[in-house]
Amino acid sequence: MRVRDTDILLPTTMVGSYPRPTWLTGKVFGEYDEPDYIDYGTKERFWDAVQLCVDDQVRAGLDVLADGQQYFETETMHEYGQVFHFWAHHLKGFARWGDPIAIDLYKKFHAPMVTGDVEWVRPIYAPAAEAAQFAANGQPVKIAVQGPLFLAHCCTDNHYGEMKPLAMDIAKAFNAEFKDLAARGVDWIQIHEPLTYYGEEPWFLEVLNTAFEGVDAHRIWHICYGNQGGNPGVADQRGQDMFPFAFDADVDQIHIEAARRGPGDLPHLAGLPERMSLGVGVIDVKSTVIETPESVAELLTTAAEHVPAERICVSTDCGMLNLKREHAQRKLHALVEGTRIARDRLS
Repeated sequence: MRVRDTDILLPTTMVGSYPRPTWLTGKVFGEYDEPDYIDYGTKERFWDAVQLCVDDQVRAGLDVLADGQQYFETETMHEYGQVFHFWAHHLKGFARWGDPIAIDLYKKFHAPMVTGDVEWVRPIYAPAAEAAQFAANGQPVKIAVQGPLFLAHCCTDNHYGEMKPLAMDIAKAFNAEFKDLAARGVDWIQIHEPLTYYGEEPWFLEVLNTAFEGVDAHRIWHICYGNQGGNPGVADQRGQDMFPFAFDADVDQIHIEAARRGPGDLPHLAGLPERMSLGVGVIDVKSTVIETPESVAELLTTAAEHVPAERICVSTDCGMLNLKREHAQRKLHALVEGTRIARDRLS
């Protein structure tokens, strides 16, 4: 795969989130009508946390570095609900409090409420990109975010009345944000969208494509099977349902979970369009058991039976925010060591 101006066989990265240091707690960023940071002390702690996160990735040997989503509050299980609110609190047209989320797994969280036309007002992830780029010291940087369909499904709509126009306006706001990030030099931009959860309505891809339209960065769709507790209804292999439907997405890479669920979805990716690469999750983020390099290498070798190794990217199954930092560190080292074994076998 091409990473900037270099061809790398099986380039390595992680999906996005990473454990916070214990001394960074609570809210980091202001909302759309507030300053970027809630105060300057928090800004300094945040930059230090991003530096630690990036340093762990550099020490492990990852090729593309993620910001680690250190702005997410993850001190308790309930604060996981912030993933439903982060975008909404930074876009015009949302109120902070709606009904409980209707999805069984997330009913303990309340939804943001749509009260007017959804619009992008100002840069949202610029502070995260700035901190990550400083910490990366010139290495490629990826910013990963929850997707527009995810937000549309997990909010209380008191304005649009229909899902599609709501989702499309959210996607247009995402597009403005992504173009801003690309202009700031962010190399890879990744959306997390659980297609397996939403079904296969054709207009879902229209929303995804609108979010990425004209974005001058490497565009990734992480097909998310869930992190904390996983997504309901997707315990079985779903490759037969996702593909080739997902091949019409206007993205540069499709990423799937393969460590937790095994390689069963991989045969359905044999027809992956040549314009796309495949991100393969080789680290189970729902387990504290550390993978062996050999198990990582075997999974990558299997993936290369269906998609050429030159079009495979190596990553974690999902975000690592629910792990302890020691577990996350050791898992990243296993990812890189296993990839080195696979490179020797496949080169």
